[in-house]
Amino acid sequence: MKRRRKIIIPTVAVISLAAVGFFVFLELRIKSVREDISILEANSISSSALSAGLEKALSDYKLNYDDIVSFTYDSEGNIKSLSTDMVALNSLGGQIGSNTDKYIDNIGTYKVSLPLTSLLGGQLFSGIGPHISFYITMRGLTSTKFENHFESAGVNQTRHRIVLDVTVKTNIVFAGKVSIVEYNSDVFIAESIIVGVTPDTFADF
Repeated sequence: MKRRRKIIIPTVAVISLAAVGFFVFLELRIKSVREDISILEANSISSSALSAGLEKALSDYKLNYDDIVSFTYDSEGNIKSLSTDMVALNSLGGQIGSNTDKYIDNIGTYKVSLPLTSLLGGQLFSGIGPHISFYITMRGLTSTKFENHFESAGVNQTRHRIVLDVTVKTNIVFAGKVSIVEYNSDVFIAESIIVGVTPDTFADF
């Protein structure tokens, strides 16, 4: 009996140390990949949130090009100036930002699950086995800015686009650390072909 105890005690100690070492290694591996995974997930969610927020805002406002852009002409019928309804555009941009942030905030805590073999490394068994889950908390902060884009579309034709420059900053909280992931996208709000002689300079927003 005494010999068995002498054998069992060292064996248990070795197993315990191995288990502790494994979990320490696993924790380090999770820390090493969490940033990349968080960035990918945040960008994916930001993209989905922007699409949903944009769709809802455009559906609510239903703005057409003629509703937000007006022209003045000279005596010969050439375009003299272009102006936009900034009140309507600012209201639309604010609603898009609010909708996007609300979508992200409603997700709140997001679960990320990875196969254990993917964390351990190696290609042979990657993607199989039990999954390890961890959670990240996300909060959105979206800013918008409108821009005029002009380009030639043919003889005496100019394509005018109103573009919304969107920046979604997602604050990610994981294991007591806060990281900011920035997602940028340009969205075409309205477009039209201006026919006729156009001035070299257009009015600013």
